[in-house]
Amino acid sequence: MTTDKSDLEHVERRQQEQMLKLVTKGFFNELVNYGVPKGDIVTIATHLLGHVSHQENQPSKQDHFYSRIFDVSNISDRWADEQLLQVDRSVVLRPLDDGLLDRVSEWLAEPGVRSSFVTPYPTTTAGPDGPAGTERLAAHFASAACRYFCIEYEGEPVGIIGAENLDEHARRLEMRKLVGHRELQGMGIGKRATFAFLYYAFKILAYEKVYIYSTDVNVRNLNLNSQFGFALEGVFLQELQGAAERLDILRMGLMRSRWVEIFEDGSAAR
Repeated sequence: MTTDKSDLEHVERRQQEQMLKLVTKGFFNELVNYGVPKGDIVTIATHLLGHVSHQENQPSKQDHFYSRIFDVSNISDRWADEQLLQVDRSVVLRPLDDGLLDRVSEWLAEPGVRSSFVTPYPTTTAGPDGPAGTERLAAHFASAACRYFCIEYEGEPVGIIGAENLDEHARRLEMRKLVGHRELQGMGIGKRATFAFLYYAFKILAYEKVYIYSTDVNVRNLNLNSQFGFALEGVFLQELQGAAERLDILRMGLMRSRWVEIFEDGSAAR
């Protein structure tokens, strides 16, 4: 059975429409959170149309991928000898060891951090029938379904990134990331760590797909993922119970062929 080109185009249009709905919802929520009266949002929409008209007459100054920032040449691959990947001489990934679990536990204890993951990490408080302290985290990270790395910035551990639900048969994995030092967020550390991890997934493991789940449907988060080549795969409406209401969950996926096209071949970005 063959797939007609028009059918593929229809699916792509539906995916794009769903993405635009999410962006609109996230933008609306951000405006409301900033205290913008709902009546003024109509005015903002009018201004946006004005900006669109202006931009249509301006040449594009950038593509929409992080390939304008880095490509595979920015990776120092010392995996075979040292189990180390380095990006731009400042960000390093190396396997997570148990000596860092206390620090990881502290990062996860920050308000809202643990619950921001669709499936929360194990708590480190003692239970009546289970292991206490960081032993639960250690057991989780050591499981065959996981593979985690410490993110180092200028020689200091600042976060973790890794895989959940490793599937050797389907050659796919779920990616998770946490930059634990709030003062370092927004400096591009997470972007470089993500790029290094995707290199690991696609070039070293030779997996075919990386996917992410997120409860965060704001514009910035969607844009960041899209610039790595991730595409929206689906939205699970009111999937989880949040602190005040049920939360939508979205899933985005990136195929190895797409990543190679953008960051190795460069044909999509140049």
